[in-house]
Amino acid sequence: MSPRPAHSTTQLYPDAPLTASGLPPRILAALRAAGATQLRDLCSPLPACEALAIEDRALLQRVAGWCAAACGGAPPPLNLPEWLSLFLSPRLAETLQLHFGLMDSKSRLAPRESTLRATGLKLGITRERVRQLLQLALGSLRQPLPLHAAEPLFHNAVQQLQAAGGGLATPALARLREAAWGTASPVGGFRLLARLQPNRIVIYRDFFSAFSARQLERTEKAMRDRLALASDPLRISALAAHLPAAARPPGVKSVAPLLLVLLRHMPDTFATRDGRAGFIDAHGTLLLREILSETGEIPLRILLDQFNRRLHPECRRGSGTLRRLLSQDPQIHKPAPGRYALPGGRQTDLPLHID
Repeated sequence: MSPRPAHSTTQLYPDAPLTASGLPPRILAALRAAGATQLRDLCSPLPACEALAIEDRALLQRVAGWCAAACGGAPPPLNLPEWLSLFLSPRLAETLQLHFGLMDSKSRLAPRESTLRATGLKLGITRERVRQLLQLALGSLRQPLPLHAAEPLFHNAVQQLQAAGGGLATPALARLREAAWGTASPVGGFRLLARLQPNRIVIYRDFFSAFSARQLERTEKAMRDRLALASDPLRISALAAHLPAAARPPGVKSVAPLLLVLLRHMPDTFATRDGRAGFIDAHGTLLLREILSETGEIPLRILLDQFNRRLHPECRRGSGTLRRLLSQDPQIHKPAPGRYALPGGRQTDLPLHID
């Protein structure tokens, strides 16, 4: 397993067809009628195209200006909102912004994009119309010229993922402050980039990764196999050190950060704040015994609080899970309704003082 190879800056070919510009068909038709056929024709004085609406002429001027700078080898850098407003009409840019939560400072932390219905309600249009607008916008942005302009955005995103060990959950991503995102939400930006080129940015188990889904599945399986053989929670560092070579990303110094992200997003595992991991059903009672050995007899409410304090937020459980674990452990008994303790002599590890 290895990170997806860094893509070199997308090459811009002046002799590429006009469709590579990402311009909508009505503008392309007007350009062809005036004799333009290749990207290089956007770098020359543009035909009047007087039949085009004012908004379309403005879009053409923006794209042609950036194309000329790119052909000259000095394209101006663009942050995400600038990129969208350069290559898309205001209507299409607004649709993407709402659908992917780009301009929402309180963007929801789920990595998935909004539903068509939710976006339609915000725009006052039908789901089908949202689907059509998204198809037009994403189709334009996937063309060579817009992708060439977006390469720094993709490069920045992949760098952030690699710096985090190969995966980033949305809470950590929301805290990023990078010039590449401008006023846009980093979470929304990653959602959009993952939709545009899912082979470069992957959404796996509700986190973003620079590794392919197949590579992540291989790492996850190796980790699960090792945890299944353990009688106690294992140190994440030990898990990382003993993973088979086939499950290790070449060139990555430590796979431990990636394992931690996986553990925090797998439904049947847990990761503790002191760096241990296990299956909740197989190893969760051991954490409960640790708590009871330190506190003595305590009510379920306090036991639940102490249990969840030891875990990363994504791994926390409710009282129903704890009741099930407690009922299955013969070493934990219930001395009173709603209270739990270890057998006599094991409630505390304080030393016995004899006068």
